Amino acid sequence: MIEEEGRVVAIEQGAVWVETIRKSTCSSCSVRNGCGQNLLEKYRSNKHQSYIQAINDFSIEEDDQVIIGIPESALMRASFLVYLMPLVAMMGALLLATAVGWNDFFTALSAMAGLAAGFVSVRMLGHSASDQCRVRVIKVMPRKLVGPELITIDQSWSA
Repeated sequence: MIEEEGRVVAIEQGAVWVETIRKSTCSSCSVRNGCGQNLLEKYRSNKHQSYIQAINDFSIEEDDQVIIGIPESALMRASFLVYLMPLVAMMGALLLATAVGWNDFFTALSAMAGLAAGFVSVRMLGHSASDQCRVRVIKVMPRKLVGPELITIDQSWSA
């Protein structure tokens, strides 16, 4: 499960909108100390927020801190669908045009048509598989105290 922490900014029927801060991948990189990109990211004045709609099965209020997540298998299927399907369709059309013996112009044209057909198939399959890749609220974090809280101490146990 790929998880991210965020803050609830709006509540809808069965879903919430969560604000997350985009994190740089520099923290996990082994050469981050010698890289200029890490230095730029560290001193950047504005932080980028992302707003994600997540399915909610909990009792949540606005400004609650939550952890949202998406299954890794769903992310892998979506990546395969988006990146590999158009390329496979393009290569198939290219091989078919070459096998038929078309000249270079029609071979390139058929490769572009295969790529377009791959994008159309991704669009059609994406609508039917979109529920599998939905982000869900996994956990609601404990609320932080806004101000000092009075605690009564039972002194009956002292001597």
